[in-house]
Amino acid sequence: MRFGFAAVIDVPLRELGARGELVERLGFDRYWLPDERLTRNIYAGLTVTALRTKNVQLGIAVTNPYTRNVGVTAAAAATVDELSGGRVSLGFGAGGGLGHYGVDRSRPAVAVREAVNVTRALLAGESVTFDGVHVHMKDARLDFAAPREVPIYIAARGPRLLELAGEIADGAIIGGFASREGIAHAKAAIGRGLERGHRRWSDIDLVAWLYTSVADDAGAARRAVARLVTTSLVTSRPILETIGVRVPEPLRECLEASGWSVSAETIDECSRHLSEEILDAFSIAGTPEDCARKLVEVARQGVKEMAMVALPAEGQTPEGLAERLASEVLPAVRSALRTQTVAS
Repeated sequence: MRFGFAAVIDVPLRELGARGELVERLGFDRYWLPDERLTRNIYAGLTVTALRTKNVQLGIAVTNPYTRNVGVTAAAAATVDELSGGRVSLGFGAGGGLGHYGVDRSRPAVAVREAVNVTRALLAGESVTFDGVHVHMKDARLDFAAPREVPIYIAARGPRLLELAGEIADGAIIGGFASREGIAHAKAAIGRGLERGHRRWSDIDLVAWLYTSVADDAGAARRAVARLVTTSLVTSRPILETIGVRVPEPLRECLEASGWSVSAETIDECSRHLSEEILDAFSIAGTPEDCARKLVEVARQGVKEMAMVALPAEGQTPEGLAERLASEVLPAVRSALRTQTVAS
């Protein structure tokens, strides 16, 4: 089992390298950085982090096929992979919050398929001519030899993109499911994609993307994840019954009053009505003991990496959360998994 750590780039880049050093020193296997909306630039962040670390894997989680030409994405990913000595993984997803910037996020499964296929061809050194729905290339080629074909992941919660991950990606990032039922739903969709692509489970890396908060006060940890859990709930509406999530009436009334909107106002208002069942279905949040127990349950669902997305409780920093995970949570998880291996 691998353990990943993910955090937004919420500090100046001069400080980001120190965070990467800490993540590596604490023993995490991979450090994931986001390419979301108008945050600090992901590739500048990866460059700083690559220069300050030696061994930790570096993940882009995730970019999208809309806001940047995929040729530019391929060149950027290959550049930081070269700089880091082959430590970069590239994740694609449907993108979120893009409407504010005039981006038409239509037909995401088609867009991601085109982006993955064209990016992979460019990284392989091919000359690409492609006229798709979203991606258009004519005799395009990287102007340098990429040191290797950077592994490409697809991040998703919905069945269409999860199936696509199974069909064509090197890895699937299972977005925000922390329950047995949620991960089973994701694996079923990935399995259908594997079958369609004539592939095996050994051909794909499975990463569980887990909204995580650890605090002595379990309530503080749950408050820290509440907004993202509510967003996950709204965007998972078509599959809630499939993954065994029951929406309590006060929460349902709140969401229906807004038309199940993901506006900031709706998320703020409705997050106050989350049940413990829903929080457990979409996050790892609570005391160190709570979080260790939940992570062991996730590990037993057949994923290969648990990427813990840092959502610090009030008064905590991402660095502080990483330290608590490394010192108070992950040792118990590793011990439980070793015991399970010996017993089996």
